Amino acid sequence: MPSFLEPEYVGPFDTWRQKRSPETASALLTAVGPVLDSAVRTYAGEKPGPSASSRARRLALDAFDVYDPDRAKLRTHLMVRLQPLRRLSAAADHPIVVPERAALEMRRLRDADSGWRERFGRDPSTDELSDEAGLSVSRIAKLRSYRPPTAEGTMAAIAAGGEGGSFDSAVAGPDTDVWATFVHGDLSPTDKLIMEHSTGLFGRQKLSKQVIAARLGLSAGAVSQRAAKIQAKLDTRDAFGAGLV
Repeated sequence: MPSFLEPEYVGPFDTWRQKRSPETASALLTAVGPVLDSAVRTYAGEKPGPSASSRARRLALDAFDVYDPDRAKLRTHLMVRLQPLRRLSAAADHPIVVPERAALEMRRLRDADSGWRERFGRDPSTDELSDEAGLSVSRIAKLRSYRPPTAEGTMAAIAAGGEGGSFDSAVAGPDTDVWATFVHGDLSPTDKLIMEHSTGLFGRQKLSKQVIAARLGLSAGAVSQRAAKIQAKLDTRDAFGAGLV
């Protein structure tokens, strides 16, 4: 299987992987410095706070641990893993006071998410995360609401290869959320993640087709095809409901 690791990072990455030390980690961080700078500007804004760079370096170190050269470019992997930098920008503009109980549960949620990825090599769907963390799906959605959402991507737009627009009414209101949840429960783990990240279901962060593809180790075309099939299932809501009268 070919490696996607860019040539300029091969030496520093291989050295770090063979001997993980502060020196080899520093050399690898220096090599990917332009990527970190780009992520800071993209996610934290043109005038980031003083903590943005150090936060980016910490996130990058965590990203190195789970990076697989056979699945994606290192730059793509880092740009995905550094998205939490958005929170620094959002926190500066819109400070959010999180209750103590919620803060503890958010940490529990992060630990469960990280533990799942380490064991299975992929992100957990929301119901898998619910089992892992011992929190209900509705509680996870509430905890995610403390994070300012990003309006990026929809099922319809992703299926068409686009990046924006408003999602189909199948998940727009409280009455139709039941149908979206029903469809979600019948999907494979991969398709569940595509649906969640495409629609923002259960408070998930909405992501573009390219980012979803990088996260799942799929091609953008494969994500579009899967999204189209999910949309087709959502579009059967009216016919399904009519049959229950």
